[in-house]
Order: sequence, then structure tokens, then C-alpha cells
Amino acid sequence: MASEAIELVCREVVELVTEYLAGTLSPVDRARFDEHLAGCAPCTAYLAQIRTTLEVAAELGAASPPPDEQVAERLGELFRRWHDERNG
Repeated sequence: MASEAIELVCREVVELVTEYLAGTLSPVDRARFDEHLAGCAPCTAYLAQIRTTLEVAAELGAASPPPDEQVAERLGELFRRWHDERNG
């Protein structure tokens, strides 16, 4: 393995997740990130949680604020969908 392709650890994945989702990682770092995800279920779950959070934030930012009950219901739906996808 080349020195610039040293394996990532979970802490580094957490630190790089924003750049990963924005598509701003270098090709080498993107490959390292993807390689780590392929073998790390907790980091894969973390990435899914961040994506879901960003989706919810985008939806909330695009509309007038819904009542708290609707927010709780939508977050519950998203969590159930994420949980079902994760557990197959």
C-alpha cells in the first residue's frame, strides 16, 4: 500500500464525512473512505444517519416550519426507513 493510501480509522471518517458528502475529497482520500466503509458497519450507519439528517434539514429549510407533531412524525418515519434499510 502506498504511503498516501494509509487506511483510515473511524475517527478520521467522522472528521471527513462532510467533505465526502460534498464530493470534495481527493481521489485518494475518497478511495480510502470508501474502503473503510466497505468493512465498517458503524461508520456506514453513521454516514446514513448524517445523510438522513441533511435530508430532513433540507426539507425543513424549504418550507415554513411545520407544527412540532409533524416534525416528530417525519423524523420517526425517516428513522424507521433508515432502520428497515439497515436491517434488511
